Amino acid sequence: MRKYSCWCRACSQVRGRGPGNSTVSRGTYLDVPNCARIKLTVWREDHSSFTVTKAAGIEERKKRVAEMIAKELTKAKPGAWGCVQTREMWSTDEQVHLRPGHHCLFEFSDGGEGSSCEKLFSLLQRRTGLVYKGTRFYNGDRALRVKRWLHRVDEDAAGLTFEEWDPIKDADDSQTPVPMIINSSELRGAGFNLQEVIPPALEAAARSE
Repeated sequence: MRKYSCWCRACSQVRGRGPGNSTVSRGTYLDVPNCARIKLTVWREDHSSFTVTKAAGIEERKKRVAEMIAKELTKAKPGAWGCVQTREMWSTDEQVHLRPGHHCLFEFSDGGEGSSCEKLFSLLQRRTGLVYKGTRFYNGDRALRVKRWLHRVDEDAAGLTFEEWDPIKDADDSQTPVPMIINSSELRGAGFNLQEVIPPALEAAARSE
């Protein structure tokens, strides 16, 4: 931390402690040589304390995620909308929309008996899981059927505007086919409704016809 802010060239190049990071150590202080301020900008190292609670840790997080998924699975029904965590981008164009907790929106399809679950996997003896229709599943996972995907449009840098993905227009032979199933372990929300908003230009054109 530092008492005064400065965004001169020297301060903007600070990356940490030491000459290689544009600072000079002076005990618990870091001086920034060539700072444009009359009084050199000084960084001060501070030590904060923290407490580890019983709810902390990877295993506890796994439990919380499992509980959340179990709750959302009850809403995974044909016609409902859901969001899934995405660990890989579908294309480099998606980079502009990449955010922490990046997700995609989709509509659930019919997996039979009023559910979107196509298959439940019981793989107690298979630690490596099983690849089903291009997606890997582990014991207890469910294959949820997808009716259609929504894509963020390039024009909205905020990533809040979506359009339906067209498998004919938006894909070619050089691309890996987009799976129409998801692993239930990636499900992060289900059962909500989406409202379609027509762009003003298209709405005006429709009224003029």
